[in-house]
Amino acid sequence: MADISVPAVWTGLRERLLLRPPLAGVPVYLIDRGSWTDPEAVVLPQISMTGARWLGWGAGYGTVEPLVLAGYLFVGVAGNDPVADKAALVRAGVMLGEVVQQLRDDPTVGGALVAPVRLEPPKLDSALWDTWRTEQQGTAVIRVRVNFRIVWQAVS
Repeated sequence: MADISVPAVWTGLRERLLLRPPLAGVPVYLIDRGSWTDPEAVVLPQISMTGARWLGWGAGYGTVEPLVLAGYLFVGVAGNDPVADKAALVRAGVMLGEVVQQLRDDPTVGGALVAPVRLEPPKLDSALWDTWRTEQQGTAVIRVRVNFRIVWQAVS
């Protein structure tokens, strides 16, 4: 079997993100809450490992597909003007940058990610930004949600 524990990767990353000063006070959830009760949060609901070697099947046969961490973050900033728009977008960028930087600083997530093959450092594969205006308890709010995928590619 591969020496990897998905719960250890998830919880290790959560613990490390909570220690990053720019994310002070930002909740990091491992399970999708289904609603946004926080003004901002990072949600890490999905890790994908595929391929026979990841799963420990076969004696060195099969392929190793990329390890993928998919998640999203969201930000809400009170306001209904270009200043609030910019503040929400900037804050979402800072939060995404902290997630990516944490994985650059510690690509094995404290040793929780020990692959059956050598991996390239994690890379931000995609980030899809959604923005909209809404009203929350009578106050105009600018919302930004960034869906992201981070990939560790096997080196052959």
